[in-house]
Amino acid sequence: MARSEQSRGVAARRKAQPSHSLGLPTNGLGRQGRARFRKFVRVALAWFAIVVFRLLDLQVFQGGDLTAKALRQQEATVDIIAKRGAIFDRHGNELALSTPAQSIGVFADRDPDKVALAGILAGAVTADESDLYRRLRRGGFQWVKRLATLAETERARALDLDSLHFETESKRYYPHGTVAAHVLGTVGLDHQGQAGLEQSFESRLRGEDGLGILQYDARQRRYGTQILDPSIPGDDIILHLDLNIQSLVHLELERAIRETNAQAGTIVLMRPDSGEVVAMSNWPRFDPNDLSRTPEDLEKLRNFAISYLVEPGSTFKVLTAAAALEEGLVTTEDVFDCEMGAIWIKRRRIRDHHPYGLLTMPEVLVKSSNVGIIKIGHRLGEQNLHKYIRQFGFGSATGVALPGEVHGLVRPLARWSSSSLASLSMGQEIGVSALQMARLFSAVANGGTLVKPRIVQGIREHGASEFEFEFEQDPGVRVISGETAATMQAILERVVESGTGRLAQIPGYRVAGKTGTAQMINPKSRSYADGVYLSSFCGFAPVNDPALVGVVMLYDPRGQFYYGGKIAAPLFSAVAKQALRHMDIPPSHSPPKDARPVPVVPDTVLADFVEGRVDDFVGAEFLAAAVVSVPDASVANLGGTPSVQPAKAPEAIVPGAPAETLRTAPDMRGLTMSEASSLAARLGIQLEFSGSGMANMQSPEPNEAMSEGQVLRLQFVMSLIAPEETGRPAEGGGG
Repeated sequence: MARSEQSRGVAARRKAQPSHSLGLPTNGLGRQGRARFRKFVRVALAWFAIVVFRLLDLQVFQGGDLTAKALRQQEATVDIIAKRGAIFDRHGNELALSTPAQSIGVFADRDPDKVALAGILAGAVTADESDLYRRLRRGGFQWVKRLATLAETERARALDLDSLHFETESKRYYPHGTVAAHVLGTVGLDHQGQAGLEQSFESRLRGEDGLGILQYDARQRRYGTQILDPSIPGDDIILHLDLNIQSLVHLELERAIRETNAQAGTIVLMRPDSGEVVAMSNWPRFDPNDLSRTPEDLEKLRNFAISYLVEPGSTFKVLTAAAALEEGLVTTEDVFDCEMGAIWIKRRRIRDHHPYGLLTMPEVLVKSSNVGIIKIGHRLGEQNLHKYIRQFGFGSATGVALPGEVHGLVRPLARWSSSSLASLSMGQEIGVSALQMARLFSAVANGGTLVKPRIVQGIREHGASEFEFEFEQDPGVRVISGETAATMQAILERVVESGTGRLAQIPGYRVAGKTGTAQMINPKSRSYADGVYLSSFCGFAPVNDPALVGVVMLYDPRGQFYYGGKIAAPLFSAVAKQALRHMDIPPSHSPPKDARPVPVVPDTVLADFVEGRVDDFVGAEFLAAAVVSVPDASVANLGGTPSVQPAKAPEAIVPGAPAETLRTAPDMRGLTMSEASSLAARLGIQLEFSGSGMANMQSPEPNEAMSEGQVLRLQFVMSLIAPEETGRPAEGGGG
């Protein structure tokens, strides 16, 4: 009993003693240990919660943004530019194609010394150092040179900079340089078509761009490429242009520009039956392979053949005559009194370049008489003339597949003045393009059908051998009868055989056409500019089976000559002769073995223009509002044939002005005997003839003083060869 009580007391004392007194370690699970343990657990749980929350934040809440940021640092999505479709001529010759080229970029943030970097790169790629430095300061990726040359690429690679990036792109290349540049157009750095067919058919030529990924390592070095969506090449365009003919036209126009010192010019060659444009050349020119895109270069992008308006002048007389024949208001047998070179319309005195008496209807065109064509126009009347102007397509775009085509300017009939009928009859008060004139003469050449000019033959998928689709030929609209067209063909052939277009003759071929010399408008003064002209010739060959229509226009020639018959007609001859041979068009006839070269023709035979004061000419103000200045020229390229001499006159139309007192000898060279006799009777002088044919020499000389009753002696010859010394003043103009 006592022992058990003793044992219970020992146990109670042990229970009351501290644990450490029992020999347990101090870091055990005692009160302090447990407190520390609980604190540790709480801290651990807090850290775990923070980590979990951070993980949730990074992977869930910010996961999308961070993933995108990582991709931006490691990958770059780029457009894979589609290979642009090629452009071919009618024979499959490449006119425009795409070739690979390197574009050079830089990661600007990798090099802290941007001044030095800009200097090094500018020297390697021939760039503006200050402009490059400004771009480098923006940081990130910057282009150093898009579509660099091979030499620039090699110099850039030789720098061995980790920050440089080289990207293969497609560069547009024009193997024939400036040839047909206005038709083809050009392509900008963004691979967007600019001007010409490159702009018109941008959606077909461009193709469909693809999508790719560039992969970079931690040092932003490219190590791989992944194509997500491959590009689809653009379609090919096949033209009606003939590269060989286009090249010869290109060279001949340049030669004529340099010889005449003209400021601008254009030549259009077209098949009259189908409207196929086989050549279209312009001056000034640009090189689509090296276009600096300065304001001057951008101005040169405009296609003169379709984008510039001109007053056609005497070439437009063809429409007036054809309309009058078609309406049955004149015949080839009708004779018109040309009033010895002057007619009054209200207060306007309209003159001829040469005093003519009685002329048949064909002779009015052969001699290019303003007075005669005005009288034909008065027979036709305002309503009919306006109808045929619109019927022949003037005032409307031709619809050729080229951008920038002008519609032309045709004054509404309600706004015609009392002299508009006279002005329009001879090609004034109207704005036309060279291509519209080609369509007019095509209608005469093909038998009376107005055709739509066509420059694109068809489109095909890249690499295919067959056309995806071919442009259908427009059947055209009949505007005059076949009989009227045949009559006009015969008359225009006479213009070239014995009239103002003699220098357009082509040995072995029958040629028809009409010349023109027009004065151009100064948009500032809204009147015609003195000494600034448009020289032109419109024609076709061979007459027996017309295969080619040509329009030649030279703007502001500043050489010795400016008459259309003197400088535009021979240019047509040179171009058409080579083109017909290239097209394998057989000659109309064999030239005689003893054929002599085309003689030097006196200016009086070539002339269809006379200077005049036109400050009060209402048509000039009407057209000046739409004038676009010719590049590098002081005046606009819109002109007319201002044979207008303001003077006091009765308010009614007077058949002819009173004869002036004769003081000097008239110039009768180039006239037939009947024409000379008519002029002499009008002026009251006596003539003495010798020889036959056409007047070649005279005594007294033109403009020499003549006394009362003095006889004027004329020598006539069968071939018009100009005398060695004519002493003629440079008055009048030639068409």
